[in-house]
Order: sequence, then C-alpha cells, then structure tokens
Amino acid sequence: MRVLILTSSGGTAHDATAYSLKDWLEIWDPQGSAHVEHLLEKASLVMRTSVNLYNWIQKHWPWLHHLYWRLVEFEDLVKPGTVIFGRGFFIRLLRQFQPDLIISTHPHINRGHFDLAKRVVGPSLRCITCCTELDGGFGFSRNWLTRKADTFWSLTSEVKNEVLRRGCSRDRIKVLGPLFDPSFERVLETVPKGLPDENSLPLLVLGSGANGSNNHVNLLNALLPLSGRIRVVALCGKRKSAKKQIQKWIKENPQISVEALGFQPPAAMARLYRQAWAMVARPGARTATEALATGCVLIFNGFGSTMPQELLARRYFAARGIDLAIENPINLLKILSSWLDNPKKYEELLNIYLRDPLQGSRDGIKQLILGSA
Repeated sequence: MRVLILTSSGGTAHDATAYSLKDWLEIWDPQGSAHVEHLLEKASLVMRTSVNLYNWIQKHWPWLHHLYWRLVEFEDLVKPGTVIFGRGFFIRLLRQFQPDLIISTHPHINRGHFDLAKRVVGPSLRCITCCTELDGGFGFSRNWLTRKADTFWSLTSEVKNEVLRRGCSRDRIKVLGPLFDPSFERVLETVPKGLPDENSLPLLVLGSGANGSNNHVNLLNALLPLSGRIRVVALCGKRKSAKKQIQKWIKENPQISVEALGFQPPAAMARLYRQAWAMVARPGARTATEALATGCVLIFNGFGSTMPQELLARRYFAARGIDLAIENPINLLKILSSWLDNPKKYEELLNIYLRDPLQGSRDGIKQLILGSA
C-alpha cells in the first residue's frame, strides 16, 4: 500500500503523529511505501510564511494567537472544494506518488486537499483525517472537518462529540486514541510509572517545543529556594543557543541540580515522562497526550496567555480535575513547595493520571489504515 501522510510543523502534535504513523507502517506493511510531506511549508511561499508566523507568535507573543487563530479559521472560504496556494505542487506530488491512502494530521491540509486528491488520483483513493486534539469547544478548528474524509480518526470521545455536533456523520468517526512512535510505546510497555523513588530527589522536567522556546531561566531562578529538595532537567529542543544559555546558568548556580538536554528521541522522552515527578510545558496537544499516556503530572505554562488551540487540552484536563497552570515563576514555586510539604496532595493528583491513562487501540488503527476495518 502507498500511503501519503500530510503534516506541517505548525505545532508538535502534527509532526509527531505523522512520523509515528510512518514508522508503524514500515512495520505493518514492509512491502508498502509511506511518505511524510510537510505540505504547507513546501507547497507555497504564502503557506510557508503563515506557518513561520504561527511558530513565531507561539514563541514570542502567544496572546496574539487570539487574533491570528480567528483569522485562519476562515481559510476554508478561499479554497471551496480545491486548493489555491500550492495547488501545482500538490498535483505533482499526487501524480508522482500515486497514493492508495492519504492521512492528514493537520486541520489545514484536508479540507480542499482531499477534494483535489480524489479528482487527481481517482475515486478509489481513501482519505483519513487524524485529529490530534483532545477536546472540543472554542479552539477546535472548523478546518478539521471535510465531507471528503472517508474516516475521522478521533483520540477521545470528547472530540467525537464535537464533530458530531458540527455535522460529521457518526459512521465516519472512529475513536481510536493516540499512536506513538514504536520505541515510545515499547517504553510504556516495559517501564512502569509510580511514585518517585524515595532514594533520589523528585525530578522536575522543564519542557520546550522542538524549536527550544522556553522560560527556563526565569523558572530556574524562582526554584533556587528548593535547592537540595528537587532536581531539574531543562529540555532545550533543537536550538543550540537555548542549551548554551541554560548551561551558563548551571555554572553560575551550582547549588541546585540542573541538567540541560537537547532534542530527545521518542524512547528517551518516554523514559523522562516515566521518571518525572512533574513536567512544566505549554498546553500543546502532543505533550498533553503523552503525559496522559505515561502518567506524568503536568503543570501548564501559561506565560503570555493560553492560545485558543491550547484551551482544548486544558479543557480535557479540567474535566478530570487535573488542570494546573502557572502564569509566572512564583506560581510554580508555590505549587512545588506545597507538594514537598504535603506529599499526599501530590499523590492524589498522580493517582488520577494512573487510574485512567489515555491509550490507543493499536489493532484498531492498523485495521483502519490497512483497510480491513
């Protein structure tokens, strides 16, 4: 089977899902061919600029997404049943690859794209929308929905209810949960999660996106009063300058145990989640999904506002009584101090994660993709 997976780097969840699918397809169908394409970035200057602007806003001015997100919600109005920007590139890709199946992991690469693909490749082409969100409501993009999708793959029943409300037919929706990288899932199967080891200091992970955007220095300065009581891993993504900045801070503040790490492969990230006492990160869909699957307590970084699309993860967490967020470094110090002084408060929170982990149906996903569902 020839599978074309469409994604974009506007958000970690889309890329992570796309490459996880490719890796599993190489296991499930070794004679087939799976190709991941960053369609928005490669197809046109207009869309590449839009993605870059999205990432810049997320890094510097998250509050601006309340305007930007509303603007791009009407993108579908300029491509009714087709593709305007990057049309020629997409047609060439379709003719060259001749896919049997297209899977989109991004809301702006299915509406219009599936219509055009079925005209170019033929009516036998199957199209699947793999929605990476956790919940519905404000922040859920209208662009996730298209009548040309043969199947809408949802991670949660909350998203299923959202798309039903928006008019998606029930028989096209499958709630299958997330699919992680094979090496990530092997860690989940072999490394149990529980309370932190009493023989070592609790491990706090400061997360960042792949681009290394973070507030680590401000957070670390606030955590100095906890020297000797916690240890910290600061993730710096792929940005070398971010890692150098943290390493410089470590040399100037040796009294607290801090380690700076660059971009981590899936298996290493899974082990970090399993070992962590807690993680601080933006309310992105992928981090939230991975934390729910691994049993890692999350503290959401709300510096500079929570973006509309980030509200979806927070809504899902709030419904389970586990939505914790900080708006400044002192908030983090207060939360961690309260857990250290009253461990039962932390244990109660962790137990909610452990009671109901978010799990995917690997067999169901395999059946859907290989066409035997």
